[in-house]
Amino acid sequence: MAAWLDGRKVCVALPLAGLLSFCLYSMMLTEPKRRIKQIHYAAQDDENLFDLDNDVNNSFNEFKPPTHLRYSSAGKNATESSMSDKLERRPRKRLPNAIIIGVRKGGTRALLEFLKLHPKIKACSTEAHFFDVEENYQFGLDWYRQKMPKSLPGDITIEKTPAYFVTDKVPERVRQMSTNVKLIVTLRDPTERAISDYVQISTKKRKRSQSFEEFITQGKEQKILKTSTKTVQIGVYVKHLRNWLKYFPLSQLHFVSMEEMKVNPAKELQAVEKFLDIEPFIKKEHFYINESKHFPCVTLPDKKKSEKAGCLSETKGRPHPTVRNDIRTLLQNYYRPYNLELYKEAQRDFHWP
Repeated sequence: MAAWLDGRKVCVALPLAGLLSFCLYSMMLTEPKRRIKQIHYAAQDDENLFDLDNDVNNSFNEFKPPTHLRYSSAGKNATESSMSDKLERRPRKRLPNAIIIGVRKGGTRALLEFLKLHPKIKACSTEAHFFDVEENYQFGLDWYRQKMPKSLPGDITIEKTPAYFVTDKVPERVRQMSTNVKLIVTLRDPTERAISDYVQISTKKRKRSQSFEEFITQGKEQKILKTSTKTVQIGVYVKHLRNWLKYFPLSQLHFVSMEEMKVNPAKELQAVEKFLDIEPFIKKEHFYINESKHFPCVTLPDKKKSEKAGCLSETKGRPHPTVRNDIRTLLQNYYRPYNLELYKEAQRDFHWP
């Protein structure tokens, strides 16, 4: 009998223990919510601290700080804008907003080195060959940007690659990068340019296997130009210019005369400053003429000697060979009609023979 009664006590006690456990568990769950609600009701005059409308698993979805601790969206945007402005003002690499596009043996290196006198000019030290070399172009604009020097807002980031001017696909590619980029073209008498081109080609070969007359003409009599050669075709400037004018207005192109830059560099560079819309800085006192090469060199009379002062490298201004007058006349006659068309298109007379 005692055993039976003990068994019944166990049977009754087990459900009661389970019920008690369930009650205790429920109280533990509901107590935090009750306490939160008490805080909520006590703080009604200040602002709701918690949002319990969408309570899931006794948690709250969104914390709303008191009014005096909140940030308005306008304040947040202003903060983000301020941070963005600070980042923008830091020196960083940027895509060029000016490019010296040509021409080969037209004085592009001299122009770039002279422009570097200006504190606002940040120049790429090497020819990027981004738009004309397919392999480089496939790397994308980030690759191109990394080639540039660091600059600040208001600076002019500039690079020079003379091959751009004569490469048909380049103008469209440049426009895809920027519709506002400023383009600078240095030009010289195409006959003299062709002779200078020959000198450079021969120097790279380390010997002159042909005279200039043989290099530029065909036939034993040497009376017919090899007009299809690259050396001759580069000098047909108007053809290349018209290709650029398909994509850019003339107002975005500026033409520099190498002949004028040799005798009066400050005047030509001041015109470039105006075109680039930067404060005038370069003066006549910044230059002197090298007596041996008769080409301008840079001097900084008011400052200590720096890397910006001096003459161009020995590879610039190489002596030209003596060219027979009939060959020179042959070239001049070939280029003359194209030159006259160029003067009209560029709206500048270069006074070449």
